[in-house]
Amino acid sequence: MSAAHHVCVVDDDQSIRIALASLLRSLEYEVETFESGTDALRWLAWHQTACVVSDLQMPGLSGLQLCQAMLDMGIRTPVLLITAYPTAQSEAKALGLGVHAFLTKPVSARVLEMHVQNAIAAGLTGR
Repeated sequence: MSAAHHVCVVDDDQSIRIALASLLRSLEYEVETFESGTDALRWLAWHQTACVVSDLQMPGLSGLQLCQAMLDMGIRTPVLLITAYPTAQSEAKALGLGVHAFLTKPVSARVLEMHVQNAIAAGLTGR
């Protein structure tokens, strides 16, 4: 499958990581999963993906730090951040980093699908 059909899922919670990956696979995306931002960043340094779906709060490298590190490395892949603990401050920081969407857990399958499709389309057009 091409990078245009590939999504990375980053979440330290295994059950959420598995659920998100299963949903995305059911939508016919190829999915790579990571339990840490550091692991995802290592992979992203050598591989292309159409979209990253990441938890905001993780031990080590947070979702925001992952986004900043991606930018620092020149990786302009669209990112969706998901959190169970949204704050106006974290949302503002995320949007300031160019995050495509800032979503609150639990995220419905339909909402996630829509945001992934929009992020991939925006990434393909360079927006």
